[in-house]
Amino acid sequence: MNFSHEYQVFIDNARKLLSEAGIWDVESDLECLIDRYLERSNKEQAYNEFMLAVYERCNRIPLGHIVNSVNFDGLPLVVGSGVFIPRTHSQLIHKWINKESNIPSGSTVLDLCSGCGAIGLSIAKRRPDLNVVCVEYDTVAFQYLVRNINRLSNLSIKAQAFQTDLRDLQSLDKFKKSVSLIVANPPYIPEKHSILPEWEKHHPYVSVYSGDDGLDLIRSIIIQSKQSLKASGWLVIEHQENQQNAVGNLFLKEGFSQVRTIIDNDSSDTTGLSVITIGINDF
Repeated sequence: MNFSHEYQVFIDNARKLLSEAGIWDVESDLECLIDRYLERSNKEQAYNEFMLAVYERCNRIPLGHIVNSVNFDGLPLVVGSGVFIPRTHSQLIHKWINKESNIPSGSTVLDLCSGCGAIGLSIAKRRPDLNVVCVEYDTVAFQYLVRNINRLSNLSIKAQAFQTDLRDLQSLDKFKKSVSLIVANPPYIPEKHSILPEWEKHHPYVSVYSGDDGLDLIRSIIIQSKQSLKASGWLVIEHQENQQNAVGNLFLKEGFSQVRTIIDNDSSDTTGLSVITIGINDF
Protein backbone atom coordinates (compact mmCIF):
# COMPACT_ATOMS: atom_id res chain seq x y z
CA MET A 1 0.00 0.00 0.00
CA ASN A 2 1.58 3.29 -1.12
CA PHE A 3 1.08 6.50 0.86
CA SER A 4 2.44 9.99 0.49
CA HIS A 5 5.48 10.90 2.56
CA GLU A 6 3.26 12.87 4.96
CA TYR A 7 0.95 9.91 5.57
CA GLN A 8 3.88 7.54 5.92
CA VAL A 9 5.15 9.73 8.76
CA PHE A 10 1.75 9.42 10.46
CA ILE A 11 1.81 5.65 10.02
CA ASP A 12 5.36 5.30 11.33
CA ASN A 13 4.39 7.35 14.37
CA ALA A 14 1.34 5.14 14.93
CA ARG A 15 3.51 2.03 14.68
CA LYS A 16 5.88 3.47 17.31
CA LEU A 17 3.02 4.34 19.67
CA LEU A 18 1.44 0.90 19.38
CA SER A 19 4.77 -0.80 19.98
CA GLU A 20 5.50 1.33 23.04
CA ALA A 21 2.04 0.55 24.41
CA GLY A 22 2.86 -3.17 24.44
CA ILE A 23 0.51 -4.27 21.64
CA TRP A 24 1.50 -7.86 20.80
CA ASP A 25 0.76 -7.78 17.04
CA VAL A 26 1.50 -4.22 15.96
CA GLU A 27 1.49 -4.80 12.21
CA SER A 28 -1.86 -6.63 12.12
CA ASP A 29 -3.56 -4.00 14.27
CA LEU A 30 -2.00 -1.20 12.25
CA GLU A 31 -3.13 -2.75 8.97
CA CYS A 32 -6.70 -2.97 10.28
CA LEU A 33 -6.69 0.65 11.45
CA ILE A 34 -5.24 1.88 8.15
CA ASP A 35 -7.85 -0.03 6.20
CA ARG A 36 -10.64 1.30 8.41
CA TYR A 37 -9.65 4.96 8.64
CA LEU A 38 -7.14 6.12 6.02
CA GLU A 39 -8.67 5.01 2.73
CA ARG A 40 -11.04 7.97 2.66
CA SER A 41 -11.58 11.00 0.42
CA ASN A 42 -11.43 13.53 3.28
CA LYS A 43 -7.82 12.97 4.27
CA GLU A 44 -7.77 15.39 7.19
CA GLN A 45 -10.80 13.80 8.82
CA ALA A 46 -9.42 10.36 8.03
CA TYR A 47 -6.13 11.19 9.75
CA ASN A 48 -7.87 12.60 12.85
CA GLU A 49 -10.06 9.51 13.21
CA PHE A 50 -7.10 7.23 12.55
CA MET A 51 -5.04 8.85 15.31
CA LEU A 52 -7.97 8.74 17.75
CA ALA A 53 -8.23 5.02 17.05
CA VAL A 54 -4.47 4.59 17.54
CA TYR A 55 -4.64 6.41 20.89
CA GLU A 56 -7.54 4.20 21.98
CA ARG A 57 -5.62 1.09 21.00
CA CYS A 58 -2.61 2.38 22.94
CA ASN A 59 -4.95 2.61 25.92
CA ARG A 60 -5.53 -1.12 25.29
CA ILE A 61 -9.10 -0.81 24.09
CA PRO A 62 -9.69 -4.04 22.10
CA LEU A 63 -9.34 -3.55 18.36
CA GLY A 64 -12.81 -4.97 17.69
CA HIS A 65 -14.35 -2.46 20.08
CA ILE A 66 -12.66 0.37 18.18
CA VAL A 67 -13.60 -0.67 14.63
CA ASN A 68 -16.89 -2.34 15.67
CA SER A 69 -16.28 -5.44 13.61
CA VAL A 70 -14.24 -8.63 13.58
CA ASN A 71 -13.62 -11.29 10.97
CA PHE A 72 -14.02 -14.79 12.35
CA ASP A 73 -13.65 -17.78 10.05
CA GLY A 74 -14.50 -15.53 7.11
CA LEU A 75 -17.62 -14.11 8.77
CA PRO A 76 -17.92 -10.30 9.12
CA LEU A 77 -19.35 -9.97 12.62
CA VAL A 78 -20.60 -6.80 14.31
CA VAL A 79 -19.10 -6.26 17.77
CA GLY A 80 -18.60 -3.38 20.18
CA SER A 81 -18.13 -2.38 23.80
CA GLY A 82 -19.97 -4.76 26.08
CA VAL A 83 -19.43 -7.95 24.09
CA PHE A 84 -16.56 -10.45 24.04
CA ILE A 85 -14.38 -10.25 20.93
CA PRO A 86 -13.97 -13.76 19.45
CA ARG A 87 -10.41 -14.98 19.08
CA THR A 88 -8.73 -17.20 16.52
CA HIS A 89 -8.23 -19.77 19.32
CA SER A 90 -11.87 -20.85 18.95
CA GLN A 91 -11.31 -21.99 15.37
CA LEU A 92 -9.83 -25.18 16.80
CA ILE A 93 -13.43 -26.19 17.52
CA HIS A 94 -14.23 -26.08 13.81
CA LYS A 95 -11.09 -28.00 12.92
CA TRP A 96 -12.15 -30.78 15.28
CA ILE A 97 -15.72 -30.81 13.93
CA ASN A 98 -14.49 -31.05 10.34
CA LYS A 99 -11.87 -33.68 11.02
CA GLU A 100 -13.21 -35.97 13.72
CA SER A 101 -16.87 -35.52 14.52
CA ASN A 102 -19.65 -37.21 12.60
CA ILE A 103 -22.70 -35.11 13.40
CA PRO A 104 -25.75 -36.41 11.47
CA SER A 105 -27.62 -34.06 9.16
CA GLY A 106 -30.58 -32.41 10.88
CA SER A 107 -28.98 -32.58 14.33
CA THR A 108 -29.33 -29.85 16.92
CA VAL A 109 -26.14 -28.07 17.98
CA LEU A 110 -25.86 -25.70 20.94
CA ASP A 111 -23.26 -22.93 21.07
CA LEU A 112 -23.16 -21.96 24.75
CA CYS A 113 -21.82 -18.59 25.97
CA SER A 114 -22.24 -17.55 22.36
CA GLY A 115 -21.48 -13.84 22.76
CA CYS A 116 -21.74 -12.25 19.32
CA GLY A 117 -22.38 -15.69 17.80
CA ALA A 118 -18.99 -16.38 16.22
CA ILE A 119 -18.67 -20.12 16.90
CA GLY A 120 -22.30 -21.03 16.28
CA LEU A 121 -22.61 -18.98 13.10
CA SER A 122 -19.38 -20.46 11.77
CA ILE A 123 -20.77 -23.95 12.37
CA ALA A 124 -23.98 -22.90 10.59
CA LYS A 125 -21.92 -21.65 7.65
CA ARG A 126 -19.89 -24.84 7.39
CA ARG A 127 -22.81 -27.20 8.12
CA PRO A 128 -26.06 -25.63 6.85
CA ASP A 129 -27.73 -29.00 7.37
CA LEU A 130 -27.55 -28.58 11.18
CA ASN A 131 -29.96 -26.81 13.51
CA VAL A 132 -27.68 -24.38 15.36
CA VAL A 133 -28.90 -22.62 18.51
CA CYS A 134 -26.72 -19.85 19.98
CA VAL A 135 -27.22 -19.51 23.74
CA GLU A 136 -26.36 -16.29 25.57
CA TYR A 137 -27.48 -14.64 28.82
CA ASP A 138 -25.98 -11.14 28.91
CA THR A 139 -28.40 -8.55 27.52
CA VAL A 140 -25.83 -6.54 25.55
CA ALA A 141 -24.16 -9.61 24.07
CA PHE A 142 -27.56 -11.03 23.16
CA GLN A 143 -28.35 -7.89 21.15
CA TYR A 144 -25.16 -8.34 19.13
CA LEU A 145 -25.95 -12.03 18.71
CA VAL A 146 -29.41 -11.37 17.30
CA ARG A 147 -28.05 -8.65 15.03
CA ASN A 148 -25.37 -10.96 13.60
CA ILE A 149 -27.86 -13.78 13.10
CA ASN A 150 -30.19 -11.43 11.21
CA ARG A 151 -27.37 -9.96 9.10
CA LEU A 152 -25.88 -13.29 8.09
CA SER A 153 -29.26 -14.76 7.25
CA ASN A 154 -28.91 -12.64 4.10
CA LEU A 155 -25.99 -14.92 3.20
CA SER A 156 -28.17 -17.98 3.84
CA ILE A 157 -26.44 -18.66 7.15
CA LYS A 158 -29.17 -19.72 9.56
CA ALA A 159 -29.10 -19.97 13.36
CA GLN A 160 -31.42 -19.34 16.29
CA ALA A 161 -30.82 -17.27 19.43
CA PHE A 162 -31.87 -18.42 22.89
CA GLN A 163 -31.41 -16.29 26.00
CA THR A 164 -30.95 -18.11 29.30
CA ASP A 165 -28.72 -18.09 32.39
CA LEU A 166 -26.47 -21.15 32.35
CA ARG A 167 -25.79 -20.75 36.07
CA ASP A 168 -29.32 -22.11 36.53
CA LEU A 169 -29.04 -25.90 36.29
CA GLN A 170 -32.50 -26.07 34.67
CA SER A 171 -31.68 -23.49 31.97
CA LEU A 172 -31.37 -26.09 29.19
CA ASP A 173 -34.26 -28.34 30.20
CA LYS A 174 -36.07 -27.69 26.90
CA PHE A 175 -33.24 -29.51 25.08
CA LYS A 176 -33.27 -32.66 27.22
CA LYS A 177 -31.72 -35.61 25.35
CA SER A 178 -32.16 -33.86 21.98
CA VAL A 179 -28.73 -32.40 21.18
CA SER A 180 -25.92 -34.05 19.18
CA LEU A 181 -23.18 -31.49 19.83
CA ILE A 182 -22.59 -28.81 22.46
CA VAL A 183 -19.73 -26.34 22.06
CA ALA A 184 -18.75 -23.63 24.51
CA ASN A 185 -16.17 -20.91 24.96
CA PRO A 186 -17.16 -19.94 28.50
CA PRO A 187 -15.48 -17.50 30.88
CA TYR A 188 -12.64 -19.44 32.51
CA ILE A 189 -10.26 -16.96 34.16
CA PRO A 190 -9.93 -17.20 37.99
CA GLU A 191 -11.34 -14.05 39.58
CA LYS A 192 -8.10 -12.86 41.21
CA HIS A 193 -5.92 -13.65 38.20
CA SER A 194 -4.34 -10.67 36.42
CA ILE A 195 -4.48 -10.78 32.60
CA LEU A 196 -3.90 -8.41 29.68
CA PRO A 197 -5.85 -5.14 30.06
CA GLU A 198 -7.84 -5.78 26.86
CA TRP A 199 -9.69 -8.48 28.81
CA GLU A 200 -9.19 -7.42 32.42
CA LYS A 201 -10.41 -3.83 31.99
CA HIS A 202 -12.25 -3.59 28.68
CA HIS A 203 -14.30 -6.78 28.34
CA PRO A 204 -17.46 -7.56 30.30
CA TYR A 205 -16.44 -9.15 33.60
CA VAL A 206 -18.90 -12.03 33.23
CA SER A 207 -17.46 -12.96 29.83
CA VAL A 208 -13.96 -13.43 31.27
CA TYR A 209 -14.04 -14.46 34.95
CA SER A 210 -15.78 -17.43 36.58
CA GLY A 211 -15.15 -18.07 40.27
CA ASP A 212 -12.01 -18.66 42.31
CA ASP A 213 -10.62 -21.30 39.97
CA GLY A 214 -12.23 -20.07 36.73
CA LEU A 215 -14.34 -23.23 36.45
CA ASP A 216 -17.69 -22.25 37.98
CA LEU A 217 -19.59 -21.94 34.71
CA ILE A 218 -17.74 -24.86 33.14
CA ARG A 219 -19.04 -27.08 35.97
CA SER A 220 -22.61 -25.96 35.27
CA ILE A 221 -22.18 -26.50 31.52
CA ILE A 222 -20.85 -30.04 31.95
CA ILE A 223 -23.67 -31.02 34.31
CA GLN A 224 -26.36 -29.62 32.02
CA SER A 225 -24.75 -31.02 28.88
CA LYS A 226 -25.06 -34.51 30.31
CA GLN A 227 -28.82 -33.98 30.45
CA SER A 228 -29.15 -32.23 27.07
CA LEU A 229 -27.04 -34.51 24.89
CA LYS A 230 -28.31 -37.59 23.14
CA ALA A 231 -26.45 -40.83 23.64
CA SER A 232 -23.14 -40.53 21.75
CA GLY A 233 -23.49 -36.74 21.69
CA TRP A 234 -20.33 -34.65 21.96
CA LEU A 235 -19.33 -31.88 24.37
CA VAL A 236 -16.51 -29.49 23.41
CA ILE A 237 -15.26 -26.79 25.82
CA GLU A 238 -12.52 -24.22 25.27
CA HIS A 239 -10.35 -23.33 28.29
CA GLN A 240 -6.88 -22.31 29.49
CA GLU A 241 -3.94 -24.63 28.91
CA ASN A 242 -3.30 -24.99 32.67
CA GLN A 243 -6.87 -26.21 33.27
CA GLN A 244 -6.77 -29.33 31.14
CA ASN A 245 -6.49 -31.79 34.03
CA ALA A 246 -9.22 -30.08 36.07
CA VAL A 247 -11.59 -29.83 33.10
CA GLY A 248 -10.90 -33.40 32.02
CA ASN A 249 -11.68 -34.63 35.54
CA LEU A 250 -14.98 -32.74 35.51
CA PHE A 251 -15.92 -34.48 32.25
CA LEU A 252 -15.09 -37.87 33.76
CA LYS A 253 -16.94 -37.09 36.99
CA GLU A 254 -20.17 -36.56 35.02
CA GLY A 255 -19.74 -39.81 33.11
CA PHE A 256 -18.32 -38.62 29.79
CA SER A 257 -16.03 -41.03 27.94
CA GLN A 258 -13.30 -40.68 25.31
CA VAL A 259 -12.24 -37.53 27.15
CA ARG A 260 -9.16 -35.82 25.78
CA THR A 261 -7.59 -32.39 25.45
CA ILE A 262 -6.42 -30.98 22.12
CA ILE A 263 -3.90 -28.15 21.77
CA ASP A 264 -3.47 -26.45 18.41
CA ASN A 265 -0.48 -24.19 17.86
CA ASP A 266 -1.81 -22.98 14.52
CA SER A 267 -4.88 -21.42 16.18
CA SER A 268 -2.81 -19.98 19.04
CA ASP A 269 -1.08 -16.62 19.34
CA THR A 270 1.20 -14.82 21.78
CA THR A 271 -1.69 -14.32 24.23
CA GLY A 272 -1.98 -18.07 24.82
CA LEU A 273 -2.58 -21.52 23.41
CA SER A 274 -5.71 -22.76 21.68
CA VAL A 275 -7.06 -25.54 23.91
CA ILE A 276 -10.25 -27.60 23.96
CA THR A 277 -11.39 -30.64 25.91
CA ILE A 278 -13.87 -33.02 24.32
CA GLY A 279 -15.94 -35.94 25.55
CA ILE A 280 -18.81 -38.14 24.47
CA ASN A 281 -22.03 -38.87 26.31
CA ASP A 282 -22.33 -42.67 26.43
CA PHE A 283 -25.87 -42.83 27.83
